[in-house]
Amino acid sequence: MSDWMGSRGSKRAFLGVSRHDPIQLLTVGARGRERGVKYGVKMIIEVPVDAPRISLRHLDEEGRASDLVGHLVAADDDRLVILPEDKPAVWLQRSMVRNIRRVPERTVLPASPPDALQRILDRTWPGVRRARLGGWVLRDGHGRTSRANSALVSGDAGLPFPEALKLADEWRGQPTILQVVMGDRCIDQARAQGYELRGPTVVMVARADDLPYDHVEVKVSPEPDEGWLSIWRGGRADAGLVAEMTSAPASYAQIPGIAVGRVALWGSWAVISSVEVVPALRGAGWGRAMTRALVDSVECRFVALQVGEENAVARSLYAKEGFVEHHTYAYLFPPTVA
Repeated sequence: MSDWMGSRGSKRAFLGVSRHDPIQLLTVGARGRERGVKYGVKMIIEVPVDAPRISLRHLDEEGRASDLVGHLVAADDDRLVILPEDKPAVWLQRSMVRNIRRVPERTVLPASPPDALQRILDRTWPGVRRARLGGWVLRDGHGRTSRANSALVSGDAGLPFPEALKLADEWRGQPTILQVVMGDRCIDQARAQGYELRGPTVVMVARADDLPYDHVEVKVSPEPDEGWLSIWRGGRADAGLVAEMTSAPASYAQIPGIAVGRVALWGSWAVISSVEVVPALRGAGWGRAMTRALVDSVECRFVALQVGEENAVARSLYAKEGFVEHHTYAYLFPPTVA
């Protein structure tokens, strides 16, 4: 650990992360107003945007070595807090850590499991405020879209399901909608508490090089302009919905007056969303043209998009373009949420 801070109290950064008191990185309570609260090792953590992913070896009290990979979310002269991708945070004494190094983000491929791909999709529509509860991703927005206002249930929350729900509700200040991959065992647990399963959605994926190319002139910008917004959602998107959509960097393409679409990058993936054609021109191939243009507008290896399970026509069209169905997810709505 030669690249750790020098003398005690030094403010030199470690692995590119500014020095933080780990306790100040813990947040529990309605909308994060209560700070410094810890439930044993069970906690909600607001992850710094610059948190590096690291690999380290550490010793237990008996001198046995274990390896750990995760994001370094907090550090001081005595402790490190490491957050694995799908588990609760691990608190380590600095003196017990060996062989620490920075590593790239996890590689996700079309053959990767659904949870891995869901974490890619999550980063491209992340909500206005977010935190981690073990492997769960908590998200809060303006109440406009399910993804930006729900908890991605993935991995180990670090405590029993009812307790995890309670903490998630406290963090958001209201009952939490759960996003789940179909087949997850938590679905039965939630339904037993009155939750209702809604909106099954199919994730479809493709290799960018396998998709057809169709040169169409499009206007691309880093923000949705008035022309783009006049088509999307029939021109009825309010400020809250736009804020949720623009909470992650993305490109907004339009065939002026005809069609619009959005593409966001995370790692080697491009995630397409918000493709819409003006009603009078639907069925004429403009949606296909916009999808192809969005893929052509970015550098990526893989492409993902999402389509309602009930929309058999769209799923068939995307399949003809070269997309294959990867998995299906849905939302669990608590009894008190309409």
